[in-house]
Amino acid sequence: MKSRKHLIACFISLCLIGGIPAMVTADVAPGDKIDTSNWEKAEGLLPNSVLDWVKTGDFALDVVELDYNPTEYMNPTAKASLETNKGKYELDDELLFVDKATGEFPKYIQGIPFPEVDEQDPRAAVKLMYNRFYDGYSMGSIYLPFTADWVGRNSGLERQVMCSWEQYPLDGYPPHEGKKNKEGYERFALIRVLAPFDIKGTNILLMRYRGAKMDTTLAYVPAIRRVRRMSPANRSDAFIGSDCCVDDAWCFDGKVVAFDWELGGKQTALFPFLDTKVQMLEKNKHGGWSTSKSIKQIEYGHEKEGWQGAPWLPTNLVWAKRDAYVIKMKPKDPYYNYGPHSLWLDAEVNVMTFWKVIHDRADKYWKTVWYSWQAYKSPDDSHRQLVPGSMLCVDDRVGHATIIGFPEPDRVWNYGWKLDPNDYTLGGFQKACK
Repeated sequence: MKSRKHLIACFISLCLIGGIPAMVTADVAPGDKIDTSNWEKAEGLLPNSVLDWVKTGDFALDVVELDYNPTEYMNPTAKASLETNKGKYELDDELLFVDKATGEFPKYIQGIPFPEVDEQDPRAAVKLMYNRFYDGYSMGSIYLPFTADWVGRNSGLERQVMCSWEQYPLDGYPPHEGKKNKEGYERFALIRVLAPFDIKGTNILLMRYRGAKMDTTLAYVPAIRRVRRMSPANRSDAFIGSDCCVDDAWCFDGKVVAFDWELGGKQTALFPFLDTKVQMLEKNKHGGWSTSKSIKQIEYGHEKEGWQGAPWLPTNLVWAKRDAYVIKMKPKDPYYNYGPHSLWLDAEVNVMTFWKVIHDRADKYWKTVWYSWQAYKSPDDSHRQLVPGSMLCVDDRVGHATIIGFPEPDRVWNYGWKLDPNDYTLGGFQKACK
């Protein structure tokens, strides 16, 4: 026994004087820089795929304390609904909304439907996902230009595609209540490809219905000059040859009832943010809010001289500890390209989904989709909201990624934008594609 105690004491002494590296505890604090030398400190705080990027030197993490609390930057409609919707809705056996007062499917939902989610509720994961969608609807019509950059590990930047995302909600946004909607749409979304010339004019219209009815998705391909209907499984196909699919938007943009869900648990996580400081909004011509040209610009590895890590990874984001839910999900459609996924989202602000780890249908790891986020406010602080800072889809099998460029000084995002719902009907879509 004496001999064993002596050996343990000697081991500890050697660790203290540096003869043997001491085991690092998995925890981080503001001011830490997590890289290949101390990656163990972030173990359990990141998805395994992201931790591997740090471990192998693809990038490093600057841990900070944010100058703001993200929970205080929900947009006004969403924030107000945290009180008005308490205990108002439930889900039935088909995972559809039920108004508790009437026992029927609600005619309209304003703001976030489930302000209080019990982690022990077997439907907790589904409620969290509905909250995330409806937070987006509560900001009204949006027009968001973005870029998609193809980047290879050895080839660097290969191609840039310019696009836009338009979204018109018919549910969740108070000014749109009572709009003509006999088909029962929940929202319209339109992806337009603006450049380069060879694929310019490619458009995808996403029509989501309230209730159990599956989405209608239409695509126009200029090369064949035809509008064709996409099956739900097509939404998992590569978007214009990139590493992303349509359902990767916002980490997950599929139909909730088309998947099986499970709340895997709650834990502490390290999440990426654009900056420690709040960014500014500006009033736009339609009376809504737009991101400012003075916001921080993200620098990626392929843009930084002497960068030795992965060329697609951002080099100047900041990382903060937050409570997170890890949600497990699996598509019901046997023809869907992806197998099981896991989503990591903020436990306090469900709109902030940071990671989607994707396995193939044989349950082998394949890709990681990730988002950074950022708080914004108007100059007089009368309006606040959270806006995605960046999106990235990394295919670790082939060493390739697609960077989705979000708001930047030369790329303004617009909320409360004036859009015509007639543009998102079949006739309106065909007209726009001519």
